[in-house]
Amino acid sequence: MEKEIFARLEKLLDRELNTEEKDRLQRIKDTLQIGDNDAMWAIISAMEYQRTYYEKLPEKIRTTTEKILAELSVAAEKEARFAQSRLAENVVKQAEKLSLKNHIHTWLEWGTAMLFLLLFYGSFLMWAGFCLGSGMVQPHSLLKMPVGFMIAALCLCGSFVFGVVAARTFADMNRIWKKYLFVAVICFILGSAISVLSA
Repeated sequence: MEKEIFARLEKLLDRELNTEEKDRLQRIKDTLQIGDNDAMWAIISAMEYQRTYYEKLPEKIRTTTEKILAELSVAAEKEARFAQSRLAENVVKQAEKLSLKNHIHTWLEWGTAMLFLLLFYGSFLMWAGFCLGSGMVQPHSLLKMPVGFMIAALCLCGSFVFGVVAARTFADMNRIWKKYLFVAVICFILGSAISVLSA
């Protein structure tokens, strides 16, 4: 009859009972003094089924959790790669903007200097031609020509531009603002002096 009990349990569990389980059932039988044909075996069989189910449950939970964590890891890795690529693009864009911002002061300085030199060179040639043609050798007569007004206007515009750059660099807490302010003041003084002399 004992084999019948084991066979029913194995059919219920859908697997063979191992030695440890058979020993435990034998201890239950001996301790509780249950007969082979007792109706208590139906209850014990149901409880055994529940016991094996709950023994397997942590393993099922662990497997499912590992699967979920693996999927989350893959998704997080994709998001991290996407964020890194966006970050790299933004860093490159910001570097380009900063490069342009840093070099605009240099371009402004050299551009203004080249414009002044070109204007002075043209003015000198004009003055030299005027002196040769009229026989007069007076440097202040150069300022009375239209080029004097142009030089004064250029100096005053340069004063305004360098003043704005000085204000922006001061707002950015950059120490170079004093240099731009000094150039703006010099340009303003020169522009004012030339405009007075050319009048």
